[in-house]
Parts: sequence; structure tokens; C-alpha cells
Amino acid sequence: MKYLLNVPLAVGALAQALFAYLALMSAPWPNWEDGPSRGAMAYIMFQPAVLSWLMMLIAGIPAVFTDAFDWVPIAHRGRRRLALLVATLFVIATLGVCMFVALGASAAAGSSEDVPADPIVLIIGQIGGTIVPLLAMAWLAWLIDSPADRRDLAVLRLPALGTLGFTTAIGGVLGLQMLRDEIVIERATALEYQQMSDERDAGEREGIAKLTDADPLPRWLGYTDPLMLKDVRKQAVQRLATRPTLEPDLADALQSSDPDIVDGALRAIALVDFKPTAALEAPLRAALGNLPERIRVSRTEQPFDDEYVDRWFSSQWADALVAVEKLAASAGVDLRDVMSPIVQTTSEIYPKSRSAKSFPRDLAAADRKITDALAASHHTP
Repeated sequence: MKYLLNVPLAVGALAQALFAYLALMSAPWPNWEDGPSRGAMAYIMFQPAVLSWLMMLIAGIPAVFTDAFDWVPIAHRGRRRLALLVATLFVIATLGVCMFVALGASAAAGSSEDVPADPIVLIIGQIGGTIVPLLAMAWLAWLIDSPADRRDLAVLRLPALGTLGFTTAIGGVLGLQMLRDEIVIERATALEYQQMSDERDAGEREGIAKLTDADPLPRWLGYTDPLMLKDVRKQAVQRLATRPTLEPDLADALQSSDPDIVDGALRAIALVDFKPTAALEAPLRAALGNLPERIRVSRTEQPFDDEYVDRWFSSQWADALVAVEKLAASAGVDLRDVMSPIVQTTSEIYPKSRSAKSFPRDLAAADRKITDALAASHHTP
């Protein structure tokens, strides 16, 4: 059965030969000198490199458990196989590092940012990533196929072990260097993102602190967005509750041609602690009446996204439910008639969405609350 390992070795050798040819080209293909073309070339080279590396892995690990390495001077079979397994994994891993270096140093696709600065290390890495894997696969094939008394011929064993040992040492150094560089880059990136986040947070807190009742309501509505800091959002909601012109401003916002402002007004009605009056009935009815058409339009823009309504309209739906419940409780206004078309349109346009199932349940629960609220408001002296 060990002779079946020649199949992945042969496939790996062909893939490695193709990668070596591409990686050692002296110049890019004609008309492939620009950035996008070099990126495409890197992708083309990456595929045979990965295939070759995987074939080495597929052939190398099972070979450890055959008699191909019985000449290794470790008497205990279990210890010998364990030592060879660790060595095989390490060699294949370091060859992979060298292949990465060879790709980065390629004249056809590489970049100076992807290769070590030392020219000697660079050359060794290139050879280790292009030629040495072929030699390693050839030697492994020899160990698998040759008679037992000829496997450890010094004329083959010493050059093979010397080449692999030297290449592995360089590959290990390169791997550690690349790992260190990656850690440095990750830390720098994390620090940069943290600074950006801190600056954004400071800007949000500074922005809400500067707002006054004289500022237009749409500027306030942005600070009630769920993506805002919790303390900023809480402060915006609390301060809006004391805004003298809150209700007429909400009425104007609900009639805006900007859907974001309309959604912000719905959110404010749901979040702010106030008792809306019948003056909000007409603008709220108009805003909710536009939701079915917005859902239909979204389907034409996202024809293959069955869950688009779940991501972009679930929050408006939740805010609308709270808004109609509050208006029923505080002003005795019943807006359930404009909610049903939203449910019906969602079920028709997005039948596979979660909203098609949840909206009817939500409306049924809200219906009971609104009925109780309207009954209570009619009995209030």
C-alpha cells in the first residue's frame, strides 16, 4: 500500500515544477506589469504552491508509518515514528515558509515588502521554496520505492539531509521573523483602531454636549441610533424628553423625504419618555403607510437577498409597534389599520424571511395591548 504514496508525490512534483517555473521567471508576462495583473499572477502561483504543499503533507505523514525510514537509528519503533512525524511536520512547514518567500520575491508577482532584506537569506528562501521541495519529494519517492538495503545510501542520504537541514534552519528563522513581524503589525493595527475608536467616542460625547434645543431635531436623532455609545444615546433620549417643541418637530420629521430622518423619528417616539397626542396621528399614519412601498422597493434593489428585510426593517417595525401602542395609550388613537399592510407586504415580498413569520406574531401581541389601552382611555373620565 505504501506505493500508493507515489500518486500524491507525482501530483505534488508537477505542481511544484509549475510553481518553480512561475516563481523563477525573470519578468512578468507581457502586459502583466500593472498592480492588478501582478495580484492575479500571485493568485495563479499560489494555487500550485498550495497543491504541492498539501501533496507533500499527504505523502509525508503516511510514509512515516511505513518501512521507508526503518534505517533511522532509533531502535524503538514508536519513538522513531514519533520523532519522524515531528520532523516531517517541521520540514514541510518550513518548506511552506520558503515557498511563501519565493512567491513574494518573484519578479512576476512579488513585492519588496513581502521578502526578507538580507539578500543571502532571500536567495536561500527562494531555492528552498522552489527547488528543495522537488528534491525532498524525489528523495521520499526513493525511500518508498527502493529496496531496504539501498534506502540509506550515503551518496543520497547525506546530501538530502544536509539540504533539508540547511533549508529547514533558514525556513525556521524566516518563519519566526515573519511571525514576529505579523505580531508587530497586528499590535500596531489594533492600536490604530483603538485610537480611532477613542477619537470617535470623544467626538460623539462632544457632539451631544454641544447640542441645544435650538438645534434641528434631525441632528438629535442621530445620537439615538443604536450604534451610538450607550451613555451618549441615553443622554440624547433623556434630553429629548424635555425638548419644548418635541412633538411638532417629530411631526415634521415623520413627513421628511429622507427615510433616515423618518426612521429616526419613529425611534425617538419609541424611546423618549413622553405622551404623544392626537397631533401625531396624521404624520405617523403617513410614515407607516410608506413602509410597504419601501419594502417593495428594497426587493427590487436586493432581488436575491431573502433576509434583507430582517436586517434593514426589523428595527423600524419594532419602533412602529411601540409608537402605535404609546399613541393608543396616551391619545386613544388606533393605528392598527396601517400596520396590517406592512405585515402583508413583508409576507408577499419576503416569504422566506424571519420577519414574514415574526411580524404577524408581533402585531397580534400589540393588538391585545392596543385594545386594552383604547378601552382604558375610553373609561378615563
